[in-house]
Amino acid sequence: MSSTSNSHIHLHAELLPNIRQLTLYVSLPSDSDTKNEDGDRLKPEISLSESRRAVTVSVGEEMETMKLPARVSESSRSNLRFPEQASSGHTGTTSDLTRIEFSFRMQVDKDEMPGLTKDEFVDDITPWMAEDMSTSTLVRCRTCSKVILDSTKHTEGWTWKNLPSGNWAEMMDFWHCHKPDPHEGHDHGSHDDKQIEDPNAVLKGYGAANQISASSGTILVDVASLLVAETDCNGLRKSQNEGISQTGNPSSRVYLECESCGATIGTEDIAANGWKLFKACIAVQRHSSSDPKTYPKETIVGAQLLEMIEREGIRRFVIHYGGSDGLLVCSSVPLRIPKTNPSEDTSLIFSFLVIKIWIFNPDVRYSSVNSNHSIAAQRAMKIFFQHVSDAEKILEPEQGKPASMSLEELYLPTSIYEDVYSALSQSNKMLPASARNFREWRVGFLNRLDRKHT
Repeated sequence: MSSTSNSHIHLHAELLPNIRQLTLYVSLPSDSDTKNEDGDRLKPEISLSESRRAVTVSVGEEMETMKLPARVSESSRSNLRFPEQASSGHTGTTSDLTRIEFSFRMQVDKDEMPGLTKDEFVDDITPWMAEDMSTSTLVRCRTCSKVILDSTKHTEGWTWKNLPSGNWAEMMDFWHCHKPDPHEGHDHGSHDDKQIEDPNAVLKGYGAANQISASSGTILVDVASLLVAETDCNGLRKSQNEGISQTGNPSSRVYLECESCGATIGTEDIAANGWKLFKACIAVQRHSSSDPKTYPKETIVGAQLLEMIEREGIRRFVIHYGGSDGLLVCSSVPLRIPKTNPSEDTSLIFSFLVIKIWIFNPDVRYSSVNSNHSIAAQRAMKIFFQHVSDAEKILEPEQGKPASMSLEELYLPTSIYEDVYSALSQSNKMLPASARNFREWRVGFLNRLDRKHT
């Protein structure tokens, strides 16, 4: 919350649950901006609210209040004092010629946040799981709200099922090779293995030939997509215009576009004999009387990243868009440059943007207030990111050079990639200048789903 609309006081706080500590950053104008009419420098003041859940910083008549991500201890009051030298500008960190920054460490109250368990970390990350849906749920285009999946096509409505984790195929292969033998004394080397294969293998899902396939009337829910039968969809058309590969050839991936507005909605899944609808590109209306709901695209991508962290144990990723079959790490998307001269033709340039990210902290809470942002406590991932000029050498090094085993690749459709990159860039600008960079990395946040506040 903010007390003034165009305040020069910038506040930012981050909570680190593991060490139960909160860091508060205060950014103030430099000498020339904080003097009164008599030329005397105004002394900044800081105070903690009675509930110990908010701080207020004031300089003269200007004041800013921000809610903290957690309640802090009573002893934190004694730490919230600007040094005497602050009135003359001889302390703090000068980030540029116009601002000076201060930081304060506060301990979280002992009764606040007992801590997140592993189950909470895993279960609360994914929006729109099967249990969140109903038989009458409608799925619409996020851009124009056209109905894509209409439950009235099936007399009993939709059946929603959660897909297993990304390790499902590997686990099934393992189980098929090591499953209990229902026939005592059977010799695994016998030629009659096929004849006495466990008849429950297909029903229970561990048969070698068993695989996921789209079925009419049933919607299979993944972390970032819905797998549906083609015959169940309305108003979608196939297209290959999502991107252009680095070589200039059209992408061979088959995309699904909304017939009304042309927005990318999903992609064809040949292996599952169905269509995948991206959660980031749809709106969900759980009941006919409710309003369609969407989640920020970066929140859904964040769920993908968190699931991959849990499954693979890897925190560094190369994220890219476009490309041939989603495997070419450098892809191009035309960007239009606005005309500066009416007689000048609008030109097209090609950008080969790829970002490498390091998920430094998968679960952090923060608050921030500055002249452009006023944000209450948010649950997010703290991410270090940087542009990569030649990601192909990282993911597919030359022969003889070792490949990184701690780096994964994440392909995103163009519109989703742009929103994720925009979220990272905007959150970087929101940070105090002294906290925007870590070595060669830029620092940003991707907000994650918090079911307790949705």
